[in-house]
Amino acid sequence: MYTEGDVFITLKLLQNGKIGRKKVSEYLGCGEATVRTLFRKLEGQHLIASTLQGQQITEKGRAYLNTVPQFTLPRFIQVGDLTLSEFNMASLIHGVSHRIKDGIQMRDAAIISGACGATTLISRGGTLQFPGESSSLHPEKARYLMDEFTPGEGDVLIIATADTEQKAMRGLSGCLKLILKEKNEGL
Repeated sequence: MYTEGDVFITLKLLQNGKIGRKKVSEYLGCGEATVRTLFRKLEGQHLIASTLQGQQITEKGRAYLNTVPQFTLPRFIQVGDLTLSEFNMASLIHGVSHRIKDGIQMRDAAIISGACGATTLISRGGTLQFPGESSSLHPEKARYLMDEFTPGEGDVLIIATADTEQKAMRGLSGCLKLILKEKNEGL
């Protein structure tokens, strides 16, 4: 099963060029049949088009993607004891700190989607902080994440954690679904 988070990630992937079902399946941690169903839905809504080289995003797809806050493609990172598990998938979402209360809903979204949890960090005053707290991250970890993602003021970094790469990606997809939808003010 795919989520609205998978829709956003797939469209973001296709912004970088044509890509096939197998690569999207590997990236999302979903089966090829699930990605085939996702592609059919997106084609039916004219958000993507099929070519011999793979799927490509349409102008309507680009316009749809522009209706949500900008975010980075999820990627694996090494954060040591900041998270609960070995595999950590992260994405930076621009300018959505006003949507975050305490990060518990992000953790729950990740768990519901199959991960062990999620860590939510907000960029404030040139560093990364936990939501609802004035305490900052350990300086070394903060520097690493700041260098990796270069967040601006008010950006939110979500790190989903799990015992496999696939589960970490599924968890992050669940978090993106939650935070990118505008109706979810004050998470």
